[in-house]
Amino acid sequence: MRIGILGSGNVGGRLGQRWAALGHTVVFGVRDPHSPKAQAALQAAPGTRLASFAEAAAFGDVVVLAVGWGGVAETLAAAGDLHGKVLIDCTNRLAPPGPGEAGSAGETVAQWALGARVVKAFNTIGAEHLLQPRFGVEAASMFICGDDAEAKRVVGELAGALGFEVVDAGALSAAGLVEGLARLWIHLGHQAGGREIAFRLLRR
Repeated sequence: MRIGILGSGNVGGRLGQRWAALGHTVVFGVRDPHSPKAQAALQAAPGTRLASFAEAAAFGDVVVLAVGWGGVAETLAAAGDLHGKVLIDCTNRLAPPGPGEAGSAGETVAQWALGARVVKAFNTIGAEHLLQPRFGVEAASMFICGDDAEAKRVVGELAGALGFEVVDAGALSAAGLVEGLARLWIHLGHQAGGREIAFRLLRR
């Protein structure tokens, strides 16, 4: 699969590293290809390359939004037309909604990336655990939500290939609930004194 990743930081870099190792073709969309962060992502993921946001978005059958919330609007504007693309939103907006923003980051991304098939995912665990989502004998759960069933299937397969137990949390209107888990993860990390934690949905 062709995957364009908008961002080369902790989340985008690690996802690109894992998916490239699994045989997917990955292009990182970056603002500055000479930055240490972009070069580190490139070195960690052999076979990938750097491009502009627009080039990476045009390249990908799947496009991954993996930048800090403050850069989301600018990045999406630079990416150009995402109509029909599967767009994985990995962002977390930790502040209250700004003027014109929806109640959740995921729904706001869908407003800003008109026509994209937005799926919320990869935002409820520390970025380092994207490299190894197993905790002892258990696999961490990855909660996803979106309005397009086929897009969720694609994202679920990509998450499952990384070793996650995929949990379909429903429509994109549930993005606020999924993002709440991210805030809880951050809180518990401070309370428990470390980041070696993850969520797992248990079923009887």
